[in-house]
Amino acid sequence: MSTIFVESGGAASAPFSPAYWLRRLRVPLAAWSLRRRWLAALLIGVLVFGLGAHGWIVADLSGVEASRVALAAGVQRLAKARRSLAQLPLLRRAATGRPVVAPAASWSSADDVRIVSELAAENRVALLALEPGAASGEGIERMRPLQLTAHTDFVHLMAFLHGLSDLPVLIVPVDVTVKQEATALSVSATLRVFSALRPAASNDAAHAFDDASLDADDDEDIVFFDPFAHPQMQAAGELPELSQLRLVGVLRDRTRGLALLDTPDGATTVASGQQLGAERVTRLDALGITLAKGGTTRTLALAEAS
Repeated sequence: MSTIFVESGGAASAPFSPAYWLRRLRVPLAAWSLRRRWLAALLIGVLVFGLGAHGWIVADLSGVEASRVALAAGVQRLAKARRSLAQLPLLRRAATGRPVVAPAASWSSADDVRIVSELAAENRVALLALEPGAASGEGIERMRPLQLTAHTDFVHLMAFLHGLSDLPVLIVPVDVTVKQEATALSVSATLRVFSALRPAASNDAAHAFDDASLDADDDEDIVFFDPFAHPQMQAAGELPELSQLRLVGVLRDRTRGLALLDTPDGATTVASGQQLGAERVTRLDALGITLAKGGTTRTLALAEAS
């Protein structure tokens, strides 16, 4: 009599053992059953479809995300337009009760020159030329141009332009050109004088309109910075006297860079590591250059001066 011993769970666990699945994977493709081939093709198709759908969504090829951004921007503009429209009745009532200051016939180009000259003198704007031009238009649209050329600084220029709104007639500055010269700013502009109109007064209606056109996060005061000023770039510790330098441009390629500087002695070019007076150029990139003197460093950026 013979006896056969079978290990516990051996026959049942054979199909689920790693060796069984390895043998299944090593079966040649030609020996695959039709069912197995269809299953593999289905899995590959699902994988390709999933990757393609993910790439389509990420690349926004359908334009859905762009449409959502455009819709949100349109909703914001519509809300601002509705707030502005709500202020129109108040502005119309204020405009109806404001008569014109003087008829066009009683206001001449001599008056234009006089009030602009007085405003310039009050704000320390040195007029070099103030030439009236020929009038054009009819009725309240009648306009006379004034060609202005002057010397001043940025603070007094802003005061002069702001003071135009306090004159008895409406004067609109156009084609304003400001250039930096050695000791002052050279200003040239065309002032359009509408003698039958006057500027809007700073009343509650105007302020209500301004406030309605601002968002909740736009309640900060507007501050103008002088773009022609020469601020001192400060690092840790006290800085010695620094010469006035202005970075005009930067040229760079893969191997080296070159910066063009405007100095009191004229234009000059420097490269990284080059000595510039008592300072040395330690860094040069597309945004600016870094100068070092001892333990003190400062950075000159494009369109900045120090």
